[in-house]
Amino acid sequence: MEDDGDLASTGYVVNAMLKELHVCDLALIEEALLEFGPGLNVLTGETGAGKTVLVEALDLLLGGRGDSALVRAGVDSLELEAAFEIGDDLVSRMVAEVEGLDVEGGEIIIRRIVSSSGKGRCYVNGRMCTVGTLARLGEYLVDIHGQHEHQRLLRPSSHIGYLDEYGSGEHGELLMEYRELWSGWRKARDRLEKAAMDEDERLREIDLLRFRVREIEAVNPLEGEMEELHKERRRMRSREELFSAARDAYLCIMGEEDEGGVLERLGSAEARLGKAASLDADLSSAAGSLSEAEERLADLSHELRAYMESLEFEPDRLETVEGRLHALGNLARKYGRETAEILEHLERAKLRLVELENLDEMREKMESESAAMEAKAREVSAALSASRRKLASRLTKDTNHELKELNMAGMRFEVDMEESGDLREKGSDVVEFKVSPGKGLPFRPIARIASGGELSRIMLALKLSLARADAVPTLVFDEVDAGIGGTTADVLADKLSRISRYHQVFSISHLPQIAAFSDHHMSVLKRETAGGIITEVDLLEGDRRVEELVRMLGGDESTAREHALAMLDKGAKAGD
Repeated sequence: MEDDGDLASTGYVVNAMLKELHVCDLALIEEALLEFGPGLNVLTGETGAGKTVLVEALDLLLGGRGDSALVRAGVDSLELEAAFEIGDDLVSRMVAEVEGLDVEGGEIIIRRIVSSSGKGRCYVNGRMCTVGTLARLGEYLVDIHGQHEHQRLLRPSSHIGYLDEYGSGEHGELLMEYRELWSGWRKARDRLEKAAMDEDERLREIDLLRFRVREIEAVNPLEGEMEELHKERRRMRSREELFSAARDAYLCIMGEEDEGGVLERLGSAEARLGKAASLDADLSSAAGSLSEAEERLADLSHELRAYMESLEFEPDRLETVEGRLHALGNLARKYGRETAEILEHLERAKLRLVELENLDEMREKMESESAAMEAKAREVSAALSASRRKLASRLTKDTNHELKELNMAGMRFEVDMEESGDLREKGSDVVEFKVSPGKGLPFRPIARIASGGELSRIMLALKLSLARADAVPTLVFDEVDAGIGGTTADVLADKLSRISRYHQVFSISHLPQIAAFSDHHMSVLKRETAGGIITEVDLLEGDRRVEELVRMLGGDESTAREHALAMLDKGAKAGD
């Protein structure tokens, strides 16, 4: 058995975890509220009862594909909600801050709705978000180790990812630095490739760009000009109607030669009311209002007169406006409907023209930049390779230790590493996991030598090694104990219990040994109702937990009960 010191060396303590999971109308589940705690959480149940509900729910909540087939029959949508306590977990807080989430309460609440039509909505802390946001959060909150990963293990291209998962801290920072450099180098290479063209092509593009620049600059469009010209054209085309309306209003206010207007009559009314106000002060306010109205009408008459003067006919102006609108419209058809778009096109054309006219000089600069970025990327790639070799040595040692404890002492594991010399997204390393079935036998690729049962054990050994170094606070083991029993099951139960001291661990399991070591034991069962079959999840304590272990052990009930009590006692002592 490994000692606690091995795990403690990771320096990881549980300060972030999944607290609650609320499931509504997912598959056969009508509604279930699951409350979890730190340590080892185990879900058990009959085959086909729906133990994978936790995995399905978490997968959806953390960015999985929203399959409408998961919506319970007869309802319009499923709804899932999970509450994660992140405490002082720096990784979780970092991703929350990157996503712009408010985590002042030390909690991240994720909610997702998937309709029967396949559409859905996602929320984090009450704010709508994308599925991509959920997926990015999920990378930092939950790591699901499932049987489906066996196929991934058979693909050598995935092995470098496993090795990088084993590293953390400085290795993770080194990997991030390399990826940024590699991305910058690729962009520099792309720019250099675009700059590579034959001389005839360069001259053709220069001629085209010069024509466009001259055409736009000749018109010289101004921001907002087109709107003002359209407005002016409408006024000129409607001049007679507009002049007549303004004149009628003006004459109504000022009056005609033989008849006074509203302003004159209002002045008379104000004068008479002002005289009456000297006899009764109550009329002073009305007299004042008439005086104000008279002043406002006088101002309005001046405005109308100025407006009529502005409508004076200019024979050539309409033709000028029409010509200007035609020129602007021609630019709009070619370079963008809005003036801003036309001006942006002009600036891009000028910049590209400068590039092409100074292409030789630009090429030299781009080549220099690309070479500098490549040199730096190769430098960091070399450091990344050195870090991976150290990780490969440790992972080989840890995985072989796990294989031995899982009763596969004859099987040996190694991480084969070569440097390709090419700069790729993850570096220049080619990583492949290999195994030897026995002493003296050569190491060969996993896909070519491992049987189904052996592959399960190798995956489990690898996952146990990775879990010890995993920075993600919550680990889910989805029936990775398939095909294991006897003393090996005892070993695995002890290992999961030990890992749960540094992570919150979930195990969907058929092994009573693992259930007996759990801190929180839940049972999943199917129940028939008037509306059909539904799945329920119950927290087991006391006698109910004993009864579930008896069911899992099978055989003689009396013997099984005695065995179950002994297992629970052993599990309790292991947790002390």
